[in-house]
Amino acid sequence: MNYDECVAWMGRYCAAKHAAPRLREKLAEETRRAEYAEVLRKAPAGTAETNLESAIASINARREKLAAQLTAGEAAQVEIEEAIGKVPDALEREVLQARYIDGRTNRQIAARMRVSERYVRKLNRRGILQILKLVPLSSAQV
Repeated sequence: MNYDECVAWMGRYCAAKHAAPRLREKLAEETRRAEYAEVLRKAPAGTAETNLESAIASINARREKLAAQLTAGEAAQVEIEEAIGKVPDALEREVLQARYIDGRTNRQIAARMRVSERYVRKLNRRGILQILKLVPLSSAQV
């Protein structure tokens, strides 16, 4: 994994955090559909559609896919938090957390830390390089 790939990998945190509520909402909707389809299946003969079984299978497949996406996003968040936690320098760790977990810009981080943006970029780069040294290549999938 190179520097740019590591930055992209770290960026997955905010993407997963923002996608999680939407995925949970879709998963709840698919669950409601599945429950409704089960009610239709138990209805007296002749009232349910003939394609009900395929509809239920399709709903369940979508539910499984959404659950897998949600789980993958949560796993990525945990991996990234652990990787940032391994960075030994407190300032680098603070910049990485603010940038990739909290989603702040370099300007916002600089104002909060009362340092220059240039120093924030330097700390960010050093932190990313530390992660490249500390995180095994196999665990950090982009």
